[in-house]
Amino acid sequence: MWIFGYGSLIWKVDFPYQEKLVGYIRGYNRRFWQGSTDHRGMPGKPGRVVTLVEDPEGLVWGVAYKLPDGKEEEVKQYLDLREKNGYRTTTVTFYPKDTSIGPFPVMQYIGTCDNPNYLGPAPLEDMALQILNAVGQSGRNTEYLFKLADSLRSLVPEDTDEHLFSLEKLVKELVARNEKCNCVND
Repeated sequence: MWIFGYGSLIWKVDFPYQEKLVGYIRGYNRRFWQGSTDHRGMPGKPGRVVTLVEDPEGLVWGVAYKLPDGKEEEVKQYLDLREKNGYRTTTVTFYPKDTSIGPFPVMQYIGTCDNPNYLGPAPLEDMALQILNAVGQSGRNTEYLFKLADSLRSLVPEDTDEHLFSLEKLVKELVARNEKCNCVND
């Protein structure tokens, strides 16, 4: 069994795996439209984390992990708990960056618009402020955003995820402005 990571599963790999491959899936875009009321926010003040939104022209880079033989169900149960706030699983085709390896099916977690933590689209400026001010049991929402952007830049320098990198730029500008005036908006 293979799992596709497109968010924190790229940079926070706290589960065993046998093999990992960088690659992409088609038919989706990565968006900060899922609310986090546990890891990167709290009830009443959710953070924003990524989910996938269907788009026939879309392409999302990430990492596929092969779960250890004989431990697939154990690891999947852990990931089900980790991704519990509104995510469900689907199977998609994964295309490895190494073109000598053919495409193969992977399972992914996706926060759909019918789950209670789905926030949906908003102006980038509003999302940036929300990310700047959100914090949960796993840390600041800004850390999530910055680690995801840095990881993708490192793994796939050719990736041009405009939504992710535009949001990162806005949040970094807000951080710099707040450090300059030593204030945080609530």
